[in-house]
Amino acid sequence: MQRVFVWFTVAMAALIAVLAGHLVTAMSAGGPVAVPDVPAYLSIAQWVGGDGLAPTDVPFQPGYGLLVAPLVAVSQVSLLGTQGEVVHLLGLVVNSLAAVAAVVVAGRLGFVWAQRWWVAGAAGLIAAVHPSLSSASRIAWSETLLGLAVLLAALAVAGAALHAGTATSWRWWGRAGLLANLGVALHARMVVLVVAVVMTALACRISRRDWSGLVGGLLVGGTAAAVALTLTHTWPTARLNEAAQLDRGVEPIVTVSGQLLALGGGTVGLGLLGLIAGLGIAVRLVRRWPGNNTGSSNGIGPLAASALFVSLGALGAVVLGGWTLTGSDRADALLYGRYVDPWAVPLAAVAIAWLATRRARRRRDSRVLAISAAVALAACAVVIGAADAYDAPSRRIMTLSFSPAWTWLDGRLPAVAVAGFTAVLLGVLLAAIAQRQHGETDPQATIPPPDGEPDDDETPDDDETPDNNETPPDAEPDDDETPDNDETPDNGAAQARMATGPVAALGVLVAAMLALGATATVLNHRHLADVGAVARDQVTAAHTVADAVDNDGLACLAHDRTSVPDYALWLYRLELPEIAHERVRLSAGDRPCSELVIADDDLGERCTNARHLIDEPAASWALWHLPARKCTGV
Repeated sequence: MQRVFVWFTVAMAALIAVLAGHLVTAMSAGGPVAVPDVPAYLSIAQWVGGDGLAPTDVPFQPGYGLLVAPLVAVSQVSLLGTQGEVVHLLGLVVNSLAAVAAVVVAGRLGFVWAQRWWVAGAAGLIAAVHPSLSSASRIAWSETLLGLAVLLAALAVAGAALHAGTATSWRWWGRAGLLANLGVALHARMVVLVVAVVMTALACRISRRDWSGLVGGLLVGGTAAAVALTLTHTWPTARLNEAAQLDRGVEPIVTVSGQLLALGGGTVGLGLLGLIAGLGIAVRLVRRWPGNNTGSSNGIGPLAASALFVSLGALGAVVLGGWTLTGSDRADALLYGRYVDPWAVPLAAVAIAWLATRRARRRRDSRVLAISAAVALAACAVVIGAADAYDAPSRRIMTLSFSPAWTWLDGRLPAVAVAGFTAVLLGVLLAAIAQRQHGETDPQATIPPPDGEPDDDETPDDDETPDNNETPPDAEPDDDETPDNDETPDNGAAQARMATGPVAALGVLVAAMLALGATATVLNHRHLADVGAVARDQVTAAHTVADAVDNDGLACLAHDRTSVPDYALWLYRLELPEIAHERVRLSAGDRPCSELVIADDDLGERCTNARHLIDEPAASWALWHLPARKCTGV
């Protein structure tokens, strides 16, 4: 009991430290670092929170903004002249809480899957330092919540498998369906969660009662998501139309390969191992499907069911992301990590639990390692071969999980690809060592693994344990099988070997991923702090516009479309949500909505009557006054 209390105290102290670190970082985050994503998300929060006009043409899902909206309403930011930094801070607070919750859920998953505290601790630590979650206090977007949603849905699937055949299993499937469809309200690509949970349920051969729970959860979650999209006018029609285009050639193969390599490199191979292991379960279930009538949950345990769910969702995200990334010439589009990052922590945890709980190695386990290395090698070759076509500068914010390689190798795609493959190869080699040690040291190698993963063969071999419903032969040894005292092995020594064997190699593998994640976190926070400072100095004129709103009744701010990037409008809208923001083309003779216009620094040369008011320190545009809303000289 005392030992449990000590571990609980350590875990709580670690969680408090993670939360405190996130909140302190959020206080000095500066302006939005991802535009127009962040201002667009937060504009929904401002409107729903009773502060500002309804945004138009929002290209993102409303879920994240709806979660931030209550904080906006309670904090009464509408009393402030400019509100951007405060609303941004509220979004970062929500992300910080979500990041800490993800650490807890990851740790819980690790224990449910492996029944080992060290696996739970490793999963929690990985969630704490992986950039998909550790950057939560710098970027006010929905990616942190996406990672939490995947973890929660995986926990629900694990709970359903754990309680298979009981009166409560339908509730777990209902939670999984609910969480999967609510994820669609956070981002359109989370539709892959819905497909994954349905396919997992089919593979598990769940009962009719369980299906009723799953369908009910899907209906409730789908209804809530549809209502949110309808009320906020954020149906992703444009994205769906773009995704429906079929004339993309072989480029999706290239971008899919790059995402797989980014996943493997950013997790030292663990993410790729978890993906291949989960897909391997799917293949084995398909092979044994025709003659399988095992009933509830198909004999699949929590780890196997969750691995199947997470890997199917990750595969869908990679394919969908590869499809939508085509057409870009940015370097990061070829090694894009953002779309698959929400699955990185769950997949890494799957790999650790899978390696920690496997019995004496079988050939199919070695195939998982071999296939993972082969996939990484093929993906590396594809990326290097296509690198010349992606020559535009990369965006660091899209490659956070493998930022050390991007930073230290100056963004050279071939070099970064080789670094990614090297990281995967290191992880595979350490996993192979752990596999070998596990087979040599486990004194109960013939006992079925706790994950309940299906075997390749339905009939056990002579040296394998009979069906799970039968009593293992070593559970109740006969009298004549009991060894003599001088032949009895030292159980303490055996347990020690079992603990130090695979754990040692896995410990090095986990330490490598933690080191990579911690390094990436430090580099990312430095970079994002600089970007936030730049964003803050791109909207300093908002204070002058706010004075015009209060003193002169200004109701609209015009933005010159031809000379100012589109994201600038979102930055100003975040600061000034109570007025309209309209784009105009001054060069075409358009009449702006007000006499105050955001345009480039050279507007005075084109409009002789324009009066320069305020120059933005970190931007190429400024605030101008156009008398009578006319540009003389065009």
